[in-house]
Amino acid sequence: MKSTHIPEYAGDIVEVTGSLIIDTGLREVQSFSATLATQSTATDAIVDAVLGDIEPGGTQKMTLEVFAVDGVTPGVTAVKVAWMALGK
Repeated sequence: MKSTHIPEYAGDIVEVTGSLIIDTGLREVQSFSATLATQSTATDAIVDAVLGDIEPGGTQKMTLEVFAVDGVTPGVTAVKVAWMALGK
């Protein structure tokens, strides 16, 4: 039996160059976050996560994006990104 108070948890540390679409394994994400799991550099300093739409009968996907210090230029080196999601 699943708790009605504690949501399910999903997460991992993945290597990202520019952007990467991951499957959260959750049907409906209620909260999520992503952060660099390595030292930031001039070419890989900012992480963004964009949650995809809920697909009927499927699981929700998330796009992880890494940017240079300017916040616009996509990252060019593979870096480790830690992500987590809570949902059901």
